[in-house]
Amino acid sequence: MWYIDTPECLLCLLESRYSELRNLRVNDPIIYARLGEYIMRNADRGRVTVFVESHNWIRRELNNNDLHASEKSVLERYVKEAIGSLIMALGDDVIKYVELAAAANSVDIPMRGYRFDMGNFINRLSDEVAWLGITRDELRSTIESARSIGYVVDNAGEFQVDKALLIKLRELGKEVVVYARSEPYEVDVTASYVINETRDLGIKVVGSGSAYTALFNKELWDGMRRHDVLFLKGLDNFETYLELDPPLSNAIMVLRVKCPLIARILNIPINTPIIATPAYVMSKFRVAVS
Repeated sequence: MWYIDTPECLLCLLESRYSELRNLRVNDPIIYARLGEYIMRNADRGRVTVFVESHNWIRRELNNNDLHASEKSVLERYVKEAIGSLIMALGDDVIKYVELAAAANSVDIPMRGYRFDMGNFINRLSDEVAWLGITRDELRSTIESARSIGYVVDNAGEFQVDKALLIKLRELGKEVVVYARSEPYEVDVTASYVINETRDLGIKVVGSGSAYTALFNKELWDGMRRHDVLFLKGLDNFETYLELDPPLSNAIMVLRVKCPLIARILNIPINTPIIATPAYVMSKFRVAVS
C-alpha cells in the first residue's frame, strides 16, 4: 500500500535523503548519484525498508553512526526550556496532554512539501487537533479504565512533550511501556536516550533491536497487543502501520499530517495534528487505492 503515488513517494524520499547530505555539507556529486541508484534498486522493498536502509547507507558511507546527533541535542534542550509553563497550564486533563503530543509532532527532517521551523514550534502547539474515528470522551474513558499503556515514540525535541504525557499517565497509576529505536534514525530518539530521560519514573523501555521503528519488529507485536492502549507517535509509525497492517486493535495514532498526499486522502489541511484510530485511517486509504 505504500506506493499510493509512486513518483510522489520516491521524490519525497530522494528529497529527504539529499537534504540530509546537503545539511551534512556533502558536496561530492558521486555520493548523490550512488545514493539515488541505491534508492531506486531498493524501491520495491517497501516504504519502511527503503527509507531506513537509505539512511543506513548514508551512515555507512560517511562513517557517521548518528547523522543528527547535534541537531537532536539542540532540539531536546530548546523544547525542555520552552515548554515548562505550558505543561503546568494543562492541569489534570490527560486528553490535553495527548492533544499537545499530536501538535508537537512538528519536528522532522525536510521532506517533500514540509519543512520544520524551530522558531514556529511553540506557536504551533496550540493548533486544533482533528479527531478521526474516536472522540475526546471515548479516549478519556479508555485511558481511565486502562491498566497498561504502550507508547511508540518518535522525534527528539517533541519527546519532551511525550515525556510530560508519560509522567501524567504514571501519576494516574498506569503501567507505561515505551518503545523506541535501538539505533539512530533521522532525528528520532533512541531507546538508550529514553532510558536515561525516564530513569526515575518507573517506565519500562523496549528497544526495537535496530534502526527500524519498534512497530516494524513483529516479535514485539504480542507485547504491544497486551496493552489496553498503544499510542503510535508520528508519521513514520503511521505509515508503517499502513504498510504492515498489524493486528493491534488497541492502537491510537498521534501525529501531525506533514505529507500532502496523506492530507488529501484524509481530507484535512496539510500540517494538521490528528488523533485517529487505525480503522478510520485504513478505510480512507483502501478507498484511495481501490
